[in-house]
Amino acid sequence: MILTKEFVFNLSHLLPNETGDSSKMHGHTYRLHVSIEGEVKESGMVLDFNELNRTVKATLKKLDYNHLNKIIENPTTENMAIWLWDALIKDLLLSEIKLWESPYCSVTYTGKPSLEEIKIED
Repeated sequence: MILTKEFVFNLSHLLPNETGDSSKMHGHTYRLHVSIEGEVKESGMVLDFNELNRTVKATLKKLDYNHLNKIIENPTTENMAIWLWDALIKDLLLSEIKLWESPYCSVTYTGKPSLEEIKIED
């Protein structure tokens, strides 16, 4: 079973490797979908939504209404998703996270290694 909860938070950032408007400080209202996977327990739940809420909000408290460049050197949405995954995987059995930078742009991260990280033995 996959359980998903949505969270909303705000922050500012700038992208130091860009030359256009993104290189200037700007803000976003992000939407984050956190999905966990597990078996339905005797309680009838995979995980109580209140527990999921507490865990994720403790991490988002570090980001909400903050300047992200203080936390992540190159705060692209992709790098934010990896940072969030690394922070949440310690306490949750994550299936995937989906981070929306705007109503039309999002990234999905499953924690799977990229092709560069996969070593193929001869």
